[in-house]
Amino acid sequence: MSTAETAPDDPFKIQNPESLEGGIAEARLKRHLGRGVYVQNVSHLANGDLEIVVGNVSPRNLSDCRDRDNVLKFITVRDVYTIRAEATGSGFYVIDLPSRTDVIEGIERREEEILDKLDFSLAQAIYEKVYDLPKVRTQLNPILQILRWARNRSDLTVDRVNRNQRSNNSREYIDLLESFGYIDVVDRDIKAGERLQSADLNEYDWDEFGRKFLGDVVQRGYMTIRDDLEISMLGHYQKYSGAYYYDAIQRGDKDLWLDIDRIAENLEELHDEERDSYYLHDKLGELDHVGVIKKDGDLVQSDDDVYERVARDTPTA
Repeated sequence: MSTAETAPDDPFKIQNPESLEGGIAEARLKRHLGRGVYVQNVSHLANGDLEIVVGNVSPRNLSDCRDRDNVLKFITVRDVYTIRAEATGSGFYVIDLPSRTDVIEGIERREEEILDKLDFSLAQAIYEKVYDLPKVRTQLNPILQILRWARNRSDLTVDRVNRNQRSNNSREYIDLLESFGYIDVVDRDIKAGERLQSADLNEYDWDEFGRKFLGDVVQRGYMTIRDDLEISMLGHYQKYSGAYYYDAIQRGDKDLWLDIDRIAENLEELHDEERDSYYLHDKLGELDHVGVIKKDGDLVQSDDDVYERVARDTPTA
């Protein structure tokens, strides 16, 4: 038994590391951990042990809802769990198998990381478009106010911002803008920072100023603004557009058409959010209006520029 496990019970032994990649030992891992699990990489450690990195593959329906082309693709998620095989000193390695629950948690963690990267890529790609949506502008307006006041007023203070804004996060907004070099705060006086001073305001009209500087703030501090400052609208439209773009990126096809029902399924799967088709029609209609996606009745397709930017910056495994 040079390449197989010596017994069906955990832990089990192998003698030939090659059996871990496509051999009997990998089949043993699949039986214990799940059919989609595969050995991604095997490394020899300095102490003689083996480090076994496993990934997972799962089927996904990526069919075009207009062409009905029935495309089923196996999606690979890498680096989901690392297993140690201990060298015994007698030519064998002992593998103490993890629980299936631990591996499933690893798969879910990696899938969440991929979704976060998609969300961040979409934030960069669509910000200037969704800036024109009233709900987004309303939530970001306190940050924009501080930028305008700091650039145009010489007597701005922290206390004055607090008096003029109805936001509980004004101090957090000030700290965020100071950390990015937009403003300087000295003894509660607020001055334009180097990044804001360098701007020639004559180059920008009212809306262009907001797109330019809020866009830069979003790029630099998106996760902080979305999660810590709880500006929900900043992640709101990425979620609905991402329910389409996730499949388009996985398929590698900017011309993919998905219908509302498929997008609803993706939204529930990816974000555990169940929405009625009427609601999704409204949200996707808003995104179509500002050029994030193309909508034709019940069907949705990529905007070419958004797709190219998101596909470039989002890993698919």
